[in-house]
Amino acid sequence: MSLLTRYLDDALRAELSTRVTPGGVRLQDVIRSGLCHPDSSVGVYAPDAQSYAVFHELFEPILQNFRMPPRPHREDLACLNPAAVVSTRIRVARNLTGHAFAPGISRPERLAVEAKIVRACSALALRFPGWITGITDIPGHRLDSLVTRRLAFGPHDKYMAAAGIHADWPIGRSVFNTRRKQLAVWINEEDHLRVSVVMPGACVRACAQVMEVVMSALAAHLEFCVDAKLGHLTSCPSNVGSALRASYMVDMCRDAARAPQRNRLEAAGVIQIRGVAGENTPRTGGRVDVGFLNRVGISAEHMLQDMEALVAIG
Repeated sequence: MSLLTRYLDDALRAELSTRVTPGGVRLQDVIRSGLCHPDSSVGVYAPDAQSYAVFHELFEPILQNFRMPPRPHREDLACLNPAAVVSTRIRVARNLTGHAFAPGISRPERLAVEAKIVRACSALALRFPGWITGITDIPGHRLDSLVTRRLAFGPHDKYMAAAGIHADWPIGRSVFNTRRKQLAVWINEEDHLRVSVVMPGACVRACAQVMEVVMSALAAHLEFCVDAKLGHLTSCPSNVGSALRASYMVDMCRDAARAPQRNRLEAAGVIQIRGVAGENTPRTGGRVDVGFLNRVGISAEHMLQDMEALVAIG
């Protein structure tokens, strides 16, 4: 059952159907994806920042569902062999203030957002040498290869498509990749900005240090959408707050001994194990992406400490 189905009953739907945000967003725009795909885990997207306040009776219980539950003692989190950790990835999502979010953005506004972020990435390239490429300029076979390596994105997620996030594809979408493939910036995917730092091995602190430098550089040119109570606002409520997700790519074949502990933590809703291509992708090839399931209401520092605790020492 999706969170939309769980929390939107007939009475609440009738009440919220009369409301509209200053940007023209109605309840139908918020719940379109979940209605199209009842198998969705969440089922709602915010087409603009004001949606969280105007439809708060729906968003608040969903956000509460993603708030960090009591976790085991950190010593009980250890479920990964350091030798099996192939790489560490930190991803940060951001939206720009004053613009509709991806599910509700028009083509002209998407192009304006793209132009702002491309300018910011041009300044970023002075410190992190790389190149900015419009998705429209990437041949299909090369885009597929980049998507597989998580250096670009495609219009393949059915839940985002139903929400309108892939509208006018691929117009207004770009990617910035560094020469070392350590840093990637996705422009106008699920959020205006998706920044990823990837480094080999179990090195969440080193990744975080690079991410801090990158986000400080981008913030010098961009104004991010932040709510005084909720933190950074994102299209999907599961990312609200720090909008940071940290994860390890793990070779499961090299870490079979700790599988029972991972299974217990996953069953308890503590960790999330994904396919290496991201959310809603199958676990194939023996490698998986391991991170924490619920991240709303947790600071970036707390997240980093918990990530460190996942890796068993000794």
